[in-house]
Amino acid sequence: MGQNVRVLTPGSATEGRVTVIEAVEPPHSPPPVFTRHAFIEMFLVVKGALTFQFLHESAFVLEAGEMVTVPGWKPHSFWNDGDDPVHVMLICTPAGLDRFFEASDRLLRRMPADTSDPDLLNGEMDRLRAAFGLEHVAPAPG
Repeated sequence: MGQNVRVLTPGSATEGRVTVIEAVEPPHSPPPVFTRHAFIEMFLVVKGALTFQFLHESAFVLEAGEMVTVPGWKPHSFWNDGDDPVHVMLICTPAGLDRFFEASDRLLRRMPADTSDPDLLNGEMDRLRAAFGLEHVAPAPG
């Protein structure tokens, strides 16, 4: 996620214990690569249907009102197969994903994707992911 993200509860408000993020996954979004991280992440679908997959497991669909919990270090991916945006609440403990999204936003304002050298931008994003403990471990589902 990251296309449309809003931090509702920053980690700074909870002494780093938890962060709550509202995200909107656009229609027909492609799945990102399988990613893992140390924090526990819960995806609560508020509106729409989100397709979700853990690495080496079958994909499944979460409808509005349904939730999946991602244990620390379990690789996962998600996407929107539908025609309408999917609204998701992310609850992460401990906090930190909020700071990653803030840092990503600053980077993309400095290096817009449509005008920046893709190799330089990818290298900067790789450094950011590493700094925040986000590890890409397998290609996107497909």
